[in-house]
Amino acid sequence: MSEHPTPHALPHPWTEDPEFVELYDVENQGLWDFDFYRDLILGSGGRRVLDIGCGTGVLATALARDGLHVTGVDPAGAMISTARRRVQEAGVGQRVELIQGTAAQAEPSAFDAAIMMGHVAQYFLSRTAWDQALAEAYRALEPGGFLAFESRNPHGLDHDAWDEDSTKDTQAHPDGGTFTSWLEVVSIEHDDADGPLITARGHNVLPDGRHITADEPLRYRPLRVLRESLDKAGFTVEQTWGDWDRSPVEVDSPELIILARKPA
Repeated sequence: MSEHPTPHALPHPWTEDPEFVELYDVENQGLWDFDFYRDLILGSGGRRVLDIGCGTGVLATALARDGLHVTGVDPAGAMISTARRRVQEAGVGQRVELIQGTAAQAEPSAFDAAIMMGHVAQYFLSRTAWDQALAEAYRALEPGGFLAFESRNPHGLDHDAWDEDSTKDTQAHPDGGTFTSWLEVVSIEHDDADGPLITARGHNVLPDGRHITADEPLRYRPLRVLRESLDKAGFTVEQTWGDWDRSPVEVDSPELIILARKPA
């Protein structure tokens, strides 16, 4: 007999589920990517930031507290609702604009920095969608502005042991009690042209005993493809890193972190 209750799959993406979004914040506190991007932006002297795929507004709120003006865009209503609540509770609403949508709705040539944090780049599953996202970011940046993002390295997948034994964790639930979560890879679709499409299933066993699952496909583009697509969009790649400690990209680096600039 299974140790877990019978699982039930969400009928919609987890990013549109307020309960899953609440747990996302718990599971993603204090990660290295937050400090990396905050330091990168503050060190650049930028004043207006476009946060693409802003999620629950953690980075946008922090940058606004630092005195910057931030526009966050995200197509997921549950994410934007949480971000709006966070921004208001932090008292930085005058420096943050939140848009439920895409970077196409941001003011053109208005930002000196654009960020995609949290592997947002991997949510653009088709090459067409990815190219469009880059074109929208390019349009939004002022000449000389930069785009920074990360994507997991398809040649470094040994760093991602996505199975129950490796990822299972029990944490405090925001509403009381505890919840247990873990990930498992359920499918891998190989694509020599654009990189593999890997679908992971997220499991959450909630305090009331419900076991809810949600599938999430992500595109793992190799560095060659990322460089080609940035070049096509008009960007110049200035820097690449293989991990959050700013180490250089190696064949099996866990991350592909890229800083690209719109020519002045």
